[in-house]
Amino acid sequence: MNASEQLENSNLMVISAVDDLPETTWDIPGVCGNWSVKDIVAHLASYEHIVVEVLSIFQKGEPTPSILKFLHQRDQFNNDEVEARKYDTAQHIEDEYQDMQVQAASLLMQIPDEKVLKKGTMPWYGEDCCLADFIHRIYEHTQEHCAQIASFRESNSH
Repeated sequence: MNASEQLENSNLMVISAVDDLPETTWDIPGVCGNWSVKDIVAHLASYEHIVVEVLSIFQKGEPTPSILKFLHQRDQFNNDEVEARKYDTAQHIEDEYQDMQVQAASLLMQIPDEKVLKKGTMPWYGEDCCLADFIHRIYEHTQEHCAQIASFRESNSH
C-alpha cells in the first residue's frame, strides 16, 4: 500500500469508526484511558494537522514548532491538542479531521513518488526515514485508535 492509499484508508477507518455513533456516546470517557471518542478524533485531527505541516514543509522547509513539539514532547502535544478542542462539538471535530485529510491528500499528490520514498529526506524525524515511513506510522496510529473506538462501540451496544 503506497502513502496515498494509506492516507485514504486512514480517513475511511475514521469515518467507519464513528459512522452513526450517537452524539451522546461521543463524550463518554474510557475509550483510550480517560479519552472519549470525541477526544480520540480530536487527537487524530491534531495528527492530521502535523501531516499537513510535514507535507507543506517537506520540499523546502524546516520543522515547525508544532512538529517539534509533536516529535519531542508527545504527551504534552497530545494533551494540549485534545484540551484545545474540549468544548468543540463532535461534528466540528469530525469536520476538522476531514478538512485536514483533504489538505493532506492534495499536498501529497504534489510530491513525486520517488521523493516520498527517498530515505534520509526527513533527518529531523529519523536518519534513514522517508515520508512514506512517516505516513505509515500515522496510518498505524490511526488504525490503533479506530480499533479502540470499535471495541468501545461493541462493549456499549448491549
